[in-house]
Formats: sequence, C-alpha cells, structure tokens
Amino acid sequence: MEENQAEGKLPLVLYGDERRIKQVLINLVKNAKKFTEKGKIQVKASYSEQKEILVVHVNDTGVGIAADDLPKLFNRFGKLQRNAEMNSEGIGLGLTIVQGIVKSSGGEIVVRSPGLG
Repeated sequence: MEENQAEGKLPLVLYGDERRIKQVLINLVKNAKKFTEKGKIQVKASYSEQKEILVVHVNDTGVGIAADDLPKLFNRFGKLQRNAEMNSEGIGLGLTIVQGIVKSSGGEIVVRSPGLG
C-alpha cells in the first residue's frame, strides 16, 4: 500500500459475501501459483475510500501471458498458449468464475502482463 497512497488501510468491517471473496482470492492465488515455478507471488489488499471498494492486487513472477492471449483470459474453458514452462492443470473455468463474481459484485478485474518470459 506504500506504493499507492490513493489506497487506504483496510477498514475494520467490510460488507460482502465472505464465501465469494474467499473464492476469488483462492482462484487468483492458485492461478498465479500454477504459472510461477520460481520467484514470488504477492497479494496486496487495500480499501479505496473514494470508490468504497476493496482493491486486491495479485502479482507474480510467473511465465507471463502472450499479448494475443490477454483478451481470451476470461473465456469459459479458455486455455492459453502453452509452452514447456507452463503447468496445464485445470479446465479453464477459474478465471471465468472469478470474473463473474467480481462483476456481479459491481467490481472489475484487470490483468496486465509484459508478455511471455
């Protein structure tokens, strides 16, 4: 949170569907872990007082996402281009579910990647 002073500390109480929030966080971290053989996965949470929303960042040092694959990332059963470094477990629903939960809660999900490697 030091990097972004527009984001504040988490409030003592947040109202929302605890089960769905956990599901989103677990899916995002599992997905990051799947594609990060070495390096790190970092989860940061803060609260935007201006927008009255929880802001979560999941950053990893994984293999990256090809620019052509970014628009396909949330497609149902979407499998992205694979290479030898990537773990191909799963059927491609995790991020679709995450996007559905986030959107139905009035939020948005954004993905950024500098590309493969």
